[in-house]
Amino acid sequence: MLIGSDDLGDLSGECEYCGTDLRYTYAIIHPSWGAMVVGTDCCDNLTGTMLASEHHEKYLKKMERRKRFVSSKRWKRIRSGGEWLIQEGLSVFILPSANKFLIRMGSVEGAARYDSAIDAKLKAFDFIESGEATAFFIKRGERERRRSDQQSKRGKSADDFAKLIEQAGLSVPQRLPTAIRRK
Repeated sequence: MLIGSDDLGDLSGECEYCGTDLRYTYAIIHPSWGAMVVGTDCCDNLTGTMLASEHHEKYLKKMERRKRFVSSKRWKRIRSGGEWLIQEGLSVFILPSANKFLIRMGSVEGAARYDSAIDAKLKAFDFIESGEATAFFIKRGERERRRSDQQSKRGKSADDFAKLIEQAGLSVPQRLPTAIRRK
């Protein structure tokens, strides 16, 4: 059974099954040998699946997409010394800020600061690629719609109150009481 995987960054690992030097490791539990750290081929062989090979292929493709994103010619320089591009319909800005860099997506500025523009671009890529950016902006849009709906309901309540006052033959105050405006 596959438990997890890791990219060691270089050939610093060793397969506990066959002894091959490894960069990409997979932690597995095998009924005959217990828990062990193995390479892609041994993981597939010992688990009787293609999970490691499929994971490895997806991982390498993601790393290639990250590399292309960071070095893309679509990044445009701006006067502030930052850069911007549009990714999946979202304006992504990498902006200098007090010897660091920040990410702004759309009109939302992130709180985190990064040591380099490359670090900020990698974080932006991961945020978009993971689907977190989409989820964030959907939730933000829903929150803004609710707030807008509440504000328009408040306006209708005040208008309705003013109409009732006029229908009763009373004069409408220039400014409605605070309690009414907040409902």
